[in-house]
Amino acid sequence: MAIFSSLAGFFNRNKRRIFITGAVSVSIYLLINEFIIKKFRNYQKTLRQELIFKQQIKQRFIQTQQDCYYTILALLPVLAAPIIDALPVELITQALRLKKNNTKATNESNELTSDNLNLLDNNNDPQSKLSIYMNKSKVELWNLLKIKTITRTLTLMYTISGLLLITRLQLNILARRSYLESAIQMAGVKSINNDIDPHENYIIEQSYLSLSWWLLNKGWANLNSIIEALVIQKFEKITPKSELTIEDFENSLIDIINEINLNNREYILANLFPINYNDLLETLLNTNPDLVPHLDSADSNLIKLINETNSIMLDNNLYFFDLLNSLIVNNLTTLSTSLSFSLNAGNNLGNSLMTTTGNLAESSNKIREISNTSYKLASFLAQLSVQNSIMIDNDNLKTEDVSPKHEPNLEEILQSLELPGGLDALEDTQRNESCGNVYINNLNELDELDDFSAGIYSNFE
Repeated sequence: MAIFSSLAGFFNRNKRRIFITGAVSVSIYLLINEFIIKKFRNYQKTLRQELIFKQQIKQRFIQTQQDCYYTILALLPVLAAPIIDALPVELITQALRLKKNNTKATNESNELTSDNLNLLDNNNDPQSKLSIYMNKSKVELWNLLKIKTITRTLTLMYTISGLLLITRLQLNILARRSYLESAIQMAGVKSINNDIDPHENYIIEQSYLSLSWWLLNKGWANLNSIIEALVIQKFEKITPKSELTIEDFENSLIDIINEINLNNREYILANLFPINYNDLLETLLNTNPDLVPHLDSADSNLIKLINETNSIMLDNNLYFFDLLNSLIVNNLTTLSTSLSFSLNAGNNLGNSLMTTTGNLAESSNKIREISNTSYKLASFLAQLSVQNSIMIDNDNLKTEDVSPKHEPNLEEILQSLELPGGLDALEDTQRNESCGNVYINNLNELDELDDFSAGIYSNFE
């Protein structure tokens, strides 16, 4: 009892101090909880939100680049069809084969196979495309085959590189725009585009993407015209039996590319995307005529997208044209590597590079070791036909064995010229067509292309 009496006395004597101390302690606790602990928790929450924000940007960026890749594969048949029709390498080859077989049959009691009879029926038909070439001599056909094959190769390299770059630019602009809109809505801030009808906005974005119609339908033909003129100039005096090293052949193509790029910068860009008003008007009239009035409105979202695209393409600081040239050179490097492996199939160099999208640098070292080996131009033409088929392959198959889509029938020509490897070497190369589009895959893995896409995607000004 004495203890309780002492405690009671102590409390009574120090009651005021105890209350003050307790009040101060509670106040300090509440102050710490309010201003320190809460601020710390808010800071943690901000960090988490920032991390989620960065992760979302990264995931959307990766998804956008994948969308670009599959968009290119989907557009390849649309791009390739008119180029193949305008540069009928297979038809010229067929005419050469028929002329050789006809000569052989005449020398052997005029006996014709059923295949030759079918070809002759086509030749006798004035409406047949084959009849146009059957009226030419073998020398003329060989010259045509030479020019058309090389022109087709360079035209595909330019248009595929341009289509990939334009698609990357367009999709990253739209992805950034879409993400910025969603971020603004999440933040509860009213967007200047809130009054735009979602369906109308969708139509505008689809119309913006459909501007690739210009390259797919008009631009490639304009590029093809300047390419063919330079190919004729460069290869005019080189016959199919002329022997070239792979390095010589590659240097000839580089000379043509440099000549094209030297004085045609704006012309090339104007054929990748409808920069000029008349080209833009023609493209819209063929894709979405209802949006033509938007061209006269500076506030139109379509015009804003087009103007941003044009400014990036024409701004030297954004190295658009230099990047395009890098893609073309990369295609040329892939072509040279594939030609080296194909033409040297009998030299125990292993499988063609077309079975992988991997180490090009290591493969290039092997190329240089054999760069002094010479081959007839006809050998290059045969392999170019195969490589063209790979360039336009949109299946992207890696292991499944399928038949090539555009198989050049060069058996008789190769045998008549006694080319190294004959048909067996050609068939070995054709079998590798099932290994996917190494050209698109190599372009898609370029760091410079990802850097360009990241610069477009992250520009939130």
